[in-house]
Amino acid sequence: MASEKKKFWENWKLVEKIKKIKHFEIILVILLALIILVIWFWDWGSDASASSNDSLLNTSDKDDYAAMLETKLSSILSEINGAGSVSVMVTLDGSTELILAYTKDENKNSTENTTSSGTTSKTETINTSTSPIIINSSGSSTPLVLSEILPSIKGVVVLAEGANDIKVKLDILKAVQALLGVTSSQVEIFVKG
Repeated sequence: MASEKKKFWENWKLVEKIKKIKHFEIILVILLALIILVIWFWDWGSDASASSNDSLLNTSDKDDYAAMLETKLSSILSEINGAGSVSVMVTLDGSTELILAYTKDENKNSTENTTSSGTTSKTETINTSTSPIIINSSGSSTPLVLSEILPSIKGVVVLAEGANDIKVKLDILKAVQALLGVTSSQVEIFVKG
């Protein structure tokens, strides 16, 4: 018992010595803040393919998609009677989204409790967890993609040699609207100089 009291007072003296350190409270707050930041930004072994939402974003696909649209539109629009040489620029809103396949695991637990008065209460707990389906091939792991959602079109600018003719300009506008499903307010047509 005496040795326990002695240990207690020795530990207490150590605490008192630590408290005497100049700016102890500030150092303690800084250490706690650092620990919180480390926990906040820690990766915890999460895989990039298993994000918390159901999609992955890929910006290089966005650029490829816009370039493909511009090439095809330029080719088609230049075939309009009177349009002449045509250049097109398409801007996209967002990025390509990949919708992943997930597995869902559900566990149900039921418990019945009977009190001393004879009343019975039933408690049911359902635990659900989801995780992406991963395909392993050739030493690499990739998530199973169900579908790909292309980015929406924000705007289209068309430069055409024949755009000074109102009929040609209207034909170009109708073609762009039909091909891309955009409104007239998203399309601007100018004379190519």
